[in-house]
Amino acid sequence: MEINITIGSKTFAAEIEDTETGRAFVSRLPLTLTMSELNGNEKYYYLNESLPTNAQHYDVIETGDLMLYGNACVVLFYGKAGGYSYTRLGKLKQTDGLAEAVGRGSVSVTFEVAATGVSAVSSCPRQQGKMHALNGVPIGQEPSQGIFIKDGKKILK
Repeated sequence: MEINITIGSKTFAAEIEDTETGRAFVSRLPLTLTMSELNGNEKYYYLNESLPTNAQHYDVIETGDLMLYGNACVVLFYGKAGGYSYTRLGKLKQTDGLAEAVGRGSVSVTFEVAATGVSAVSSCPRQQGKMHALNGVPIGQEPSQGIFIKDGKKILK
């Protein structure tokens, strides 16, 4: 599951774990959180609701890791850390400029589901008997075998 994390004018793509915790987090999006500073390497925010957990001890936490501390504290790491137990939410795909974007002190961070897939749908009138290959190229006559599209429906022979 991909989300966008926006801090000021900078947006970071993140991949969220396909776990009970990750799905529960995504189901609450969009969220704009005022995240607080901690230890010069992380921003955190306590949610009003608990999320499912599966905490593990991490010796090393990397820049860009998005974690859950306890069952309600969302933590975004902008520097390396380690030695604590967290439930992994996900990881930023790219972290260039993350430390500059979060700055020092509290910061407003927006988490939202990334737009993917079809952005617009248009319709056109169907023409009886029209056939196309799966790649959309029109074909003149019905194939004797294979998969093709006829009248907007997939046909397998």
